[in-house]
Amino acid sequence: MRLYAALATAGLITAAHAEDAPYSGPPDWASRGQVGFAKTTGNTDTSTGNLLIHAAHTVGDKWKFLMGADGHYGSTQGETTSQAWEAYGQANYNISQRFFWFVSARYQDDRFSGFSYQGTLSTGAGYQIVKTDATQFSVQVGAGARWLRPEILEKDSVGGVISRTPLESSTDAVLDAALNYEHAFNANTKLLASAAVESGADNTQTKAAISLQVKMTQVLALAAGVQVTRNSQPPQGAVPTDTLSTLNLVYELKNPKLAPE
Repeated sequence: MRLYAALATAGLITAAHAEDAPYSGPPDWASRGQVGFAKTTGNTDTSTGNLLIHAAHTVGDKWKFLMGADGHYGSTQGETTSQAWEAYGQANYNISQRFFWFVSARYQDDRFSGFSYQGTLSTGAGYQIVKTDATQFSVQVGAGARWLRPEILEKDSVGGVISRTPLESSTDAVLDAALNYEHAFNANTKLLASAAVESGADNTQTKAAISLQVKMTQVLALAAGVQVTRNSQPPQGAVPTDTLSTLNLVYELKNPKLAPE
């Protein structure tokens, strides 16, 4: 905690001297990458790491493509106790300046969730509720199909998996809803929040995330965040809710013409 506080203080001090520069990257691209790592030794022996890559690309005035991947890894006393990765993509077609139609695909592999994989393909409509220089807020709702395979986990006292028993895979129809929010308090500090729900007969997965980002330079920032993921019907050996707290170094090429979904 002392390290987190020191880094946050350093970021705030540096941010006070950071100045915005005109965007000089490709006019139809925006990107964000972040990485975090922590390790403790002594009375406890733990290691954690996480990585995120996200990009947005526009084609003309009608199309926007969102794509990315993220993952995290954790170990305790030399045993793997968390391991997950996710890849996703979405195509938006702008019907008006605020209203759009989307098609999205997502694949998740979480070795400790009780599901060996969950994959979703959906389509629906979205709306940009707020679209100002300081605040962006959008919502979307759709429907589609999900493929998942549950597995029964047996864990040891540390939290490592001793055995996995795969169950039959299944396909169900899902309601897919999400919101994305970004607000800049000033030129150097902003809040990012998101929530997503995939609800079907076999499982309802809810994911919510919030982070505070403090700029240190024109492209580098520190971000502290929390992500909560809940599966309503996890198989035996898995708990329904996972929480991930992170402190990350962020590299961002922010294009003011592209919304931050």
